[in-house]
Amino acid sequence: MSEKNKNMGRPKKISDERTRYTMYLGEKTRKAIDEYVFQRKQENPDYSPSDFLNEAAEFYLAALRGGKVDDKS
Repeated sequence: MSEKNKNMGRPKKISDERTRYTMYLGEKTRKAIDEYVFQRKQENPDYSPSDFLNEAAEFYLAALRGGKVDDKS
């Protein structure tokens, strides 16, 4: 990554090991996430779609490890 592109976009709220990850979501899924994040922001203004996606991934992976999800993908 060039020096010019390193500082593009808004800075992360916290310094951690997270990196950018591009994904494509269906419109219904994106709208549902946006609505959930909007509701959570009422309690915690710092909550973001990234927070939701991290929590969802951690929850799903834990369920897979526990055998509680039938992974057919």
